[in-house]
Amino acid sequence: MIYNETMQSILARRSYKVFDSKPIDDENLETIITAGLYAPTGMNRQPWHFTVIKSEEGLARFAQARRSLPLPPGIPPEAAARFGDPMRNAPVMILVSAKEGGTSFEDSCLAMENMFIAAASFGIMSGWDHATVKDLFNHDPELKKELIPEGYVLYAAAFFGYPGPEVKDRGERKGTVQYI
Repeated sequence: MIYNETMQSILARRSYKVFDSKPIDDENLETIITAGLYAPTGMNRQPWHFTVIKSEEGLARFAQARRSLPLPPGIPPEAAARFGDPMRNAPVMILVSAKEGGTSFEDSCLAMENMFIAAASFGIMSGWDHATVKDLFNHDPELKKELIPEGYVLYAAAFFGYPGPEVKDRGERKGTVQYI
């Protein structure tokens, strides 16, 4: 395998559950967002809208809404403590929404992946927030009005920050590859 700076960022990128609260500087954040804007997009439609939450008030409002979500089915209430801080101590949350239709879902996910890789190149890690994409705005329509433009659908949500104290080795990546 050829190992260059791009591959180093891809291999360094991983999902984090706990972040250090150290802020991300504006220049790095702007670069991460620009990487998202340059993601592949079907027919160059660029359907996305990025909502960047980095103010203490915005993060607190978002965390309050996340805490109000019911536990996923099958999770006993006594296990709730393991889920800890719903914001994972992250200093930035980025939401990617787009007008429904065409390749909006795929384009939004590609934009978020570009942001993940760009962030990793600065030592900033990320974590996908499935609960937000799946349930939060159904549970809190007022928050949706605040954060997502009317007529848009949330397709991707992630936390960004510097890695917290507990970093576990994720081990070798495996999958199936078939060459023909």
